[in-house]
Amino acid sequence: MPGLLTLTPPRTAARGRDQDRLVVYLLLTGNSVFTTNEYMQVAETAAKTFYATTGSQTNALKVAAESINQTLLARNLETSSRGQYALGWLALGALRDLQITFLLSGPMHAFYFGKNEARHIFEQNVSGKGLGMSQRASLHYAQTQLQIGDRLIFCGKVPTTWQAVLKDPTASSLEALRRRLSAVTTEDLNAVLMQTSNGAGGMNLLSGMTSPETKAEEKHAPPTFPPSLPRREEPMPTPPADSALPPPAHTVQPSAYSASPESEEPKRNTDVLASLPRNPAGKNSPSASSLDAVLDSLAQADSKSTEAPEPEPAPEKKEAEALTPREPSPRARHAAKRLAGWIQVSRKWSAALGARLRNFLPRLLPNAEAHQPELSNPSDFSMLAIALVAPLVVVVMVMVVYFKYGRSQQYDTYIYEAKQKREQAVLLTDPVEQRKSWEAVLTNTLQAEEHSVTDESLKLRQEANGHLDTLLGITRLSYNPIFASNLGIDISRMAASESDLFMLNAESGEALRAQLTNSAGFQLDTSFNCKPGAYGDYTVGPLVDIIAMPTLTTINATLLGIDASGNLLYCAPGELPRAIPLPVPDTNWGRVTAFSLDGGNLYVMDAPSRAVWVYVGKDGNFIDRPYFFFNEQTPTQDVIDMIVSGDELYMLHADGHISNCSYNRIETSPQKCKDPFPLINPFPAYQGQDLFASAHFTQMLFAAPPDQSILLLDADTQGVMRFTPRSLELQNQYRPATDGSNLLPAAPVDAVAVSPSHYLFISVRGQVYVAQTP
Repeated sequence: MPGLLTLTPPRTAARGRDQDRLVVYLLLTGNSVFTTNEYMQVAETAAKTFYATTGSQTNALKVAAESINQTLLARNLETSSRGQYALGWLALGALRDLQITFLLSGPMHAFYFGKNEARHIFEQNVSGKGLGMSQRASLHYAQTQLQIGDRLIFCGKVPTTWQAVLKDPTASSLEALRRRLSAVTTEDLNAVLMQTSNGAGGMNLLSGMTSPETKAEEKHAPPTFPPSLPRREEPMPTPPADSALPPPAHTVQPSAYSASPESEEPKRNTDVLASLPRNPAGKNSPSASSLDAVLDSLAQADSKSTEAPEPEPAPEKKEAEALTPREPSPRARHAAKRLAGWIQVSRKWSAALGARLRNFLPRLLPNAEAHQPELSNPSDFSMLAIALVAPLVVVVMVMVVYFKYGRSQQYDTYIYEAKQKREQAVLLTDPVEQRKSWEAVLTNTLQAEEHSVTDESLKLRQEANGHLDTLLGITRLSYNPIFASNLGIDISRMAASESDLFMLNAESGEALRAQLTNSAGFQLDTSFNCKPGAYGDYTVGPLVDIIAMPTLTTINATLLGIDASGNLLYCAPGELPRAIPLPVPDTNWGRVTAFSLDGGNLYVMDAPSRAVWVYVGKDGNFIDRPYFFFNEQTPTQDVIDMIVSGDELYMLHADGHISNCSYNRIETSPQKCKDPFPLINPFPAYQGQDLFASAHFTQMLFAAPPDQSILLLDADTQGVMRFTPRSLELQNQYRPATDGSNLLPAAPVDAVAVSPSHYLFISVRGQVYVAQTP
C-alpha cells in the first residue's frame, strides 16, 4: 500500500507539530498511471507539508491535503487532452495525546469503535468527489477521544457484507477481526485497521499475517531517516509474487514496554492492520481430520482480549504458560460442541457405508466364496480406499440435495419477494415511491437469479428495468464494436463525419481514420497520414484535439488538428498533411488544450493562460490576428473542454461543473458569465438524489443537427446525458442496454463522438463501439 504512512514528529517539525503523530492513507482512482515511487512521493509530500506548517492542527491538515490536490490537479490538466485523470481519496489522522483529528476528502469512510460509542464518519456532500478536480479541495473534519482498546477503520469502498461484522467489531481480537473482514467478501479490499494499546506513543508499521498479540516478542528498531524528512516506519519485505504464501498485511506491533510511572498522562500505541489481504480458499485452514486443531483455533479466535497486551514474560514463564491451555469462552465451547457433533455424525455415516461396501464389493467378483476369508481381515489398501471414498460419497450426496432442494428454495424465496414488491409498485403513483419499489423488485430478482435463471425471472427483471428507465429518463442503446480486434491504443478524442471516424492516439498525438464501407462496416485506413512531424518550414508536435472539417470549404481537408503550440495540421485521405501555424496572440501561447469551430470561426482554448482566442476564418484559413473572447471575467485554469454556439461559450471544468459566457459586441455593456451554470433535473423520481454530483463528466459536445442539444459524457457509468442548450435542463440519458445485447466491457469511457446521421461512438480500452440514437 504505497499510499499508507505512519509518522512520528521529525526533529525539524514546525512549532505546534512536535507532539503530533500522523497517519496518511491515500487512494488514487481513475485511469492515469502512477509508479510506486510517484504514488509514495505524493503521500510523503503531504506528510512533509503537515510537519512544516505552524498553527492549529486542522490548518496543518488542510495545507497537507491541499498540497495533494494541487499536485493531482496539475497532472490532470496536463493529461486531460489524452483522456487521463486521477482522483485522490484521502484520510489523514493527527494524534495528539488522547485526541485524534480526522480529515477526509472524497468518498472515504472512517469508523470509530470505542467501548461506549461507535461512529461512522462519512459526509460525501462535504468531502466531495476527491482531490485533483478543482482549485478548491472539499474537506471534512472530525474529532474523537481514544482509549485503550479503541479501534479505527479507514476504507474508501466499504463492502456491503461488512455491515454484520461492524455491528460488533470489538468482540474478538484484532487479528480475528481482520480475518472476518477479509472472509465475508470476495471484493478487492484496500483498508486500514487500527487499535490502541498501552505504550509510549509509538506508531510502528510492520509487516506480517500474524496477530500482534501472538508476536509480542518481535521488536523492530525504526530506521534512520534524514533530518529533513519525517520518520516513516517502513513495512517488512513481502514474499515474491510466485510464493506459496498469501500476501502479508502491514501491521503495527504493540509496544514492548509501557509508559513510565513518572509520566503524568498515559500515552497510547496505535496498532495498524492494513490492506486486509485475503487468504486463498483453504490455504491456511486446518484439515478436516484435525479436530483438536479446529477446536483450538475456535477457542483462540474468540478468547483473544481487546485489552492491551501484558509485558513479555520470562522464557521460563512462557514455556510454562504454553503447556497450560487457555479456558475457551462459552461461545467457543458451543461452536466446538456443534462441530464435534457434526463430525461424529459424519463418522457414523462413514462407518455404516464402509461396512456395506465391504459386504457388497466382493459379490461383484466371479468367485465370491473364494474371497470370503478375506472379508474378515481386510487389507490396509482396502481400508484406505474405503476411508477415502466414504467421505467423498457423503459430500456428493449433500451437494446433490442442496442443489436440488436448497437452491430451489432460496430462488423461490427471492422471487416471491420480488413479486410482492411488484404488486406494490404497480399500485403506487408517487414517482419516488415507484422508483424505490421497482429497485426492490430488481434487487430481489437479481438475488434469485444467482441461484437459477428462469423465464419468470427474466420477465421480472426486464419489467423492473423498463419502469426504472422510464422514471429516470434513461434511453438504452445497444453498442457493437466496429473493429474486428482491439486497436491497442488509448483514444483521447474522436470526431465523426458521414463516412469517416477519426481517432486521436493519446500517447503519440497521431490521428487515425476509419472509413465506412458498404460491405464490411468500418475499416481502418492504414494509408491515412495525420501525425506529428516536420512539414515544409513548420514542425507540428503531438496533436491535442481534432475536428472533422465541413465539406463546403475550399480547403482540401477532411480533418483539422492542433498541437499545444497553436500549429494547425490539415489532413485528407491520400494527401500529405499541410501545416499552418496560427498567428500568435498578444500574450503568446501558454498551452493549447482544446479548440472548436463554429460559423467558420476558430475558438482556441489556452487553459493555463485562462484565455480563449477567436480567429475569424476565410474559406477555412485563419490568417488574421485573434481577438480575446472575454472582457473582465476570465475562466479558471481547470477547464478541460469547451463548445461554442454563436456568441455562447460553454466550458467543462475538471470537477464536473459547467460555466457559460456570452460574447458581448457592445464595449460599454458588461460581459455575462455564469460560473457555475446550474444543471436542471426535471425528473421527480430523483428526489433526494443528486444525479450530477455522482457523475464524472469528462467531455462535452453538440448533438447532430437539427438537434442542438448539449451532450455530456459520464465516463464512469458509460452514460451520455442530453441537455437543452440554453437552460441546461436534462432531457434524457443514453445508457448501455441491459438485455444482453450490449457488448461493452465494464470500464470507463475514454472518448465520445456523434455523426451527422445520429450514430453515437464511444471508445473503451482501445476499441470503438457504435449505437444509433433515436
